[in-house]
Amino acid sequence: MSDPQTELTHVVSEGGIAAKHPLTPEVAARVGSATGSEHNTVRTGIIPVACWRLEDVRFEFDSSFVVPGIEVELKNLAELVKDHPTTSKSEGKPGFPLSVFGHADPTGNDDYNKQLSGRRATAIYALLTRDTNLWEKLFSQPFGNDKWGRKALETMLDTVSPAPAGKSNQEQAIQHEHNAGKRKELFGQYMEKLCGPELKLKKEDFLGHGDDAGGKGDLQGCSEFNPVLIFSQKDQTKFEQDKDKTARNNANAPNRRVMVLIFRKGSRVNPSKWPCPRAKEGSEGCKKRFFSDGDKRRNTRLPDQPRKFEETLDTFACRFYDRLSNKSPCERILRVFRIRLFDRLAQPIPGAPFVTAVAGRESRLDRADSQGDIVLHDVEVPSTVTVRWSRRDDQRKPPPGSQPNIDPFEDSLRADGATEEEIQQLRDGPPVDEGFEFESDIVVDIQPEPQGDEQVAAKQVLKEDQHRLHNMGYASEDEPQANLSAFQRDCETATGKTVDDVTAELRKRHQNCDPPARSQKK
Repeated sequence: MSDPQTELTHVVSEGGIAAKHPLTPEVAARVGSATGSEHNTVRTGIIPVACWRLEDVRFEFDSSFVVPGIEVELKNLAELVKDHPTTSKSEGKPGFPLSVFGHADPTGNDDYNKQLSGRRATAIYALLTRDTNLWEKLFSQPFGNDKWGRKALETMLDTVSPAPAGKSNQEQAIQHEHNAGKRKELFGQYMEKLCGPELKLKKEDFLGHGDDAGGKGDLQGCSEFNPVLIFSQKDQTKFEQDKDKTARNNANAPNRRVMVLIFRKGSRVNPSKWPCPRAKEGSEGCKKRFFSDGDKRRNTRLPDQPRKFEETLDTFACRFYDRLSNKSPCERILRVFRIRLFDRLAQPIPGAPFVTAVAGRESRLDRADSQGDIVLHDVEVPSTVTVRWSRRDDQRKPPPGSQPNIDPFEDSLRADGATEEEIQQLRDGPPVDEGFEFESDIVVDIQPEPQGDEQVAAKQVLKEDQHRLHNMGYASEDEPQANLSAFQRDCETATGKTVDDVTAELRKRHQNCDPPARSQKK
């Protein structure tokens, strides 16, 4: 029987979700009285009590290699495991076992995606159990585009032993590339760095208890059979016509995920009876578990609207996986908004300290990443988010004798006759309050760009594009068209090329969080 849970909690990060499942009512057992030596057997089903979802962003594209950013999500998993102790952590008592499910997006063929999703599940299982032999198999036995290679080794070396300034770990990576012993040692160091000492599991902590050499019951790849998002026919047609598949791949990202389900205390399965095929096996075993209309469920497209599992609960083809996860708070599309923070000269501020406020609720103090980006999670739309931020202390107070940064915008100010004092005043500027230099209201509900033959008049700037201009810092002029012209001028100055379709350029740069450098005084 499961321990009672008093509340449903969840934590959301850029790369995933960690959550407890809703309480499942206990089913009363109905038994008959014995008339002889017969006896009653009561079996309870395997029921997930918590989940951990890892987004595609924590893998190299079309690869099973796990990137360093996963540390955030692994900390959340460690907290979830702490609340649901496994067998090895429950002092001899039955624990809460885990199982890993890899999912691919619905492009390519079923068998390729079955292997890739299985390799991703294997990578996570090996990471949690510190099984360097499994990672060595992934490294030394490439599959399709899943080739870890030298790049992965450099990433691991940079994480566990960063090279001195001005140097790289390339030479060490080459040595590791030709030495399996060195690789496995590096794999172990990288695993330990990502997971930390609090998250280290044993194979008996999983649902199949490690009894099957192929991991049956402990890890599996579900191919493309359980998408959380199915494009509308309109979007699908557009993506098929695009030569560059980047937009399609980005839109498909929610389907590329790894799920870890944590089951009720004491749950265990016999691997020989587990319905999912092994991670390395083909897709036929999965298809045996389909709903009778499984192919229809995973392939039907609406004309103008996407189908989302969290709304319709009918996009999963596998009835077994659907039964396990159809009430899971992790099986949904994670809404994430990325914002880049700039100074008054439109230069990004890596590591900028910031706070956000949504609907009157202020976040804790945090810092932007190495690109100056911050990420908002699960913000209700439509919303306006107030962001307050500053430059880092070392940028606000440069070392004695050091020269301020010189950038093209400062040069253009001088060309316009600005004095050094005026430039410094612009750079420093008055703070918006005692703690932060800058403040801006960011609109996070921007409608998609017009489709098909819909055109935007030359003198018209749609409301959504005004929001885009505002979010990218072009809000100083009274007329929206003047702000759009300023944006166009900066793009052309930055690239040296004429912008033929400024509206398309605006939407592309806004989507990619890539504003042009400011080129002259406004």
